[in-house]
Amino acid sequence: MPAFEDTTSVELSVPCTYDLEITAARYFAALEGGEIPLELLFSGSVFFSGPQGGLQAARIAWDSDVDFRLPVAVWRRAMEHHFPGSAWLRLGRESYDRLCAYKARHAHCSWEAAIDSLLEERERT
Repeated sequence: MPAFEDTTSVELSVPCTYDLEITAARYFAALEGGEIPLELLFSGSVFFSGPQGGLQAARIAWDSDVDFRLPVAVWRRAMEHHFPGSAWLRLGRESYDRLCAYKARHAHCSWEAAIDSLLEERERT
């Protein structure tokens, strides 16, 4: 980040994932509204000009942090932007292999078509 005095603002990349095995994603997905409390922790080094103008470095204290409340609506818009109309489903290897074989056997062009076909078959019985 460029040089600054006292305070600055930076853009922070936040991974967007539907992987519900990741605890944060599961928590975010469960929220219907409000805000997501975040605590951002900082570490590393800061470089600055010393009294005679020379470059100096210092460690950022381990207890350096900031609290932020991310509106759930912002999270949902970001997810919809990156994964429009989608959700994520994790399968065990055996279930995946069976679904893959079903998809090939019935010549489905997409995973969604294969799953829809299975659900429709089940609903008819």
